[in-house]
Amino acid sequence: MTEHSPSQAPVHVLIAGGGVAALEALIALRACAGDRVRITLVAPGPEFVYRPMSVAEPFDLGTARRYPLGDVAADFGARLVPATVVAVDAPARRVRCRSGEILAYDVLVLAPGARTIEAFEDAITFWHPGAGGAVRELLDRVRKGHARRVAFIAPTRVGWGLPLYELALMTAAELRRHGVEGAELFLVTPEARPLEVFGDEASATVARLLGAAGVEFVGGTYADQVRGRLRLGITGPAFPVDAIVALPLIRGPRLVGVPAEPQLGFIPVDVHGRVADTEGVYAAGDATDFPVKQGGLAAQQADAVAQHIAARLGLAVSPEPFRPVLRGLLLTGDEPRFLAADLHGEGAARASAQALWPGAAKIAARHLAPYLADRDRDLEAPAVAVPT
Repeated sequence: MTEHSPSQAPVHVLIAGGGVAALEALIALRACAGDRVRITLVAPGPEFVYRPMSVAEPFDLGTARRYPLGDVAADFGARLVPATVVAVDAPARRVRCRSGEILAYDVLVLAPGARTIEAFEDAITFWHPGAGGAVRELLDRVRKGHARRVAFIAPTRVGWGLPLYELALMTAAELRRHGVEGAELFLVTPEARPLEVFGDEASATVARLLGAAGVEFVGGTYADQVRGRLRLGITGPAFPVDAIVALPLIRGPRLVGVPAEPQLGFIPVDVHGRVADTEGVYAAGDATDFPVKQGGLAAQQADAVAQHIAARLGLAVSPEPFRPVLRGLLLTGDEPRFLAADLHGEGAARASAQALWPGAAKIAARHLAPYLADRDRDLEAPAVAVPT
């Protein structure tokens, strides 16, 4: 992208995606570039789903709210195109959609999210369609004694493991409320310690929560299915369970014309979100090669992208690089916990029963969180009640 004169027409920024990174980029661009940009949002679905609250729905502890993307785009003067970007022609500055439609751009922001793949057969793969209802059915089976041993499995380190801990802890709390005895719950993960990405204090806190809930932590190992039975480690023994709740495997978006890692297919970016060796193209969120796939981090990447674009337009913006600060609200079925860690090593990690960031939102995003809070203000109740 070349430097832009204030007298020129607005630069056309095309944002591909309809999730956290895409909407944060949209709102941040409008905030720091104003009418110097014309924005098109290309999204495959009609709604933004507040996905982190999906884990609460099977337990009737919250709901994943939905927001019409047409309303969000209109609120920030953007055009919404219902489509899925499948290919990028960077030299020509245009994208091709699955429908065959060709869209031109001056600057492209890729935020399509990641692909998810089921890791196990005959398992409940969370985030996949029908998973919430399947967890409800599993709870009923355990309450009736038809299933006694349940494994909650993280198949890989790449992604975001906190929802698995929430599912295990909320399942334990639900069984306790119903007086169910004899059920065995296991949390199986490659992590050596519970949620170790958050540091020692948070890991110790989560370990205590798991222990008090009766969830057995099985760390430092991968799980596999061999002839229908669960096995821990490459040559480990069979691990008999009645049901599996698993997170999916995460892979890159496979966009034609976009550089990708050879193994997992994620898009390589620098600290400002610029896609390697591709002029005028940025990327943010789960599609990028940053290994932790989490909404708050996706928003931080999107902010870095928006600031860099604004600076390239000659606006008085000092673009800050992406310096990941991880913030996670852990739902437990009882009192939630706030966890925070500075992943670039400049701040202390913390764990608390009190809010550690303004708004106490599940997705701690500079622009998107207050916008959604404003939209929710007239509703009957917040998505989840947390102490402040």
